[in-house]
Amino acid sequence: MPNRNNFLFTTALVSSLALSPAAFAADLYVEGEPIFPTVLPAVSGVNGKIAFQGGAFEDEGFGLVTGSLSLPIGTRYGFQADGLAGMRDEDFVGGGAGHLFWRDPSLGLLGIYGSYTLREDIGGDVARIGVEGEYYWSNWTAKALVGAEFLDAGNAFVEPDDGFFAFSDISYYLDENLELSVGHRYTNERNALALGAEYQLSQTVFSSGVSLFAEGRIGEDDYNAVWGGVRFYLGDDKSLMRRHREDDPTQWNDEDLFDLEAKADGDGGSEIIICNFC
Repeated sequence: MPNRNNFLFTTALVSSLALSPAAFAADLYVEGEPIFPTVLPAVSGVNGKIAFQGGAFEDEGFGLVTGSLSLPIGTRYGFQADGLAGMRDEDFVGGGAGHLFWRDPSLGLLGIYGSYTLREDIGGDVARIGVEGEYYWSNWTAKALVGAEFLDAGNAFVEPDDGFFAFSDISYYLDENLELSVGHRYTNERNALALGAEYQLSQTVFSSGVSLFAEGRIGEDDYNAVWGGVRFYLGDDKSLMRRHREDDPTQWNDEDLFDLEAKADGDGGSEIIICNFC
């Protein structure tokens, strides 16, 4: 009898262990979801965005159209191309940028960046090359871009001014569709406080993402500006926070818009000041 009881106990224990993975899997299963979590790709799929924006700095205004196209490269890598075109005080400004990056949407991003922007009025340009990174933690995102910048005032007869630049932001999502950010800009040996906000409108009204945004800069030597606009996201419907972490990296080349400024001096000659948001 003891042997029979031991046999029954052993059989019951083995059966329980054999059935427990299935029971555990059944507990994990959710309709339409994978049983075990999967690592998301660097870019969820081909996607893009386009923004219409305008603003002012001192006595000059500007209007811009900016856009981006993001592409996956395998699972862990992605590429994004940025474009910018508009008018600054009735003169054309245009340029582009590129990002090549590794990303884990649950952790962060690391990549290389390059940009170029041309000012028609003085034939000047600004180019940048650097390294960018992002770190994601709960509703917080930290972003940074550092590297070398090359400023050329073109026909303003000023020697090119090359140096180091650094941009950074810390963002917090009050909810998944409302981002507030504070950051720092260092370019051409000047510092500025950067403030920003973006709110994605209800997707029950719009079939894809539509957001409203505003940016401000407060810094040294009249490094000041404010602008805002509307942004249209092209791709799958998702929250603003997921778009920022799964689709498109930060578009930094708005900062290029104000790097070259030409002004006439009181004697009718030309005095060139290379600066930001003059």
